[in-house]
Amino acid sequence: MDRKHEFVAKLEQIQEQAQLTLEELPLRLAKDRLRLIIGLARYLQTELRLGAEEISAGAGNAARPRAAPPA
Repeated sequence: MDRKHEFVAKLEQIQEQAQLTLEELPLRLAKDRLRLIIGLARYLQTELRLGAEEISAGAGNAARPRAAPPA
């Protein structure tokens, strides 16, 4: 779980630094590239969180005992 949190923290750093640069640079090309970087970081964060939720939901189902087969 620590690796997941570290990964998310790094993505947040990428997004933060790109946002700061976007606010400081007036160049159109730089802004387009930074918007892409921010979008990619947000997408990866969402995918990572959704994957973790699916794993958590699947682990909860695996712990339940299965019903006995019909006699």
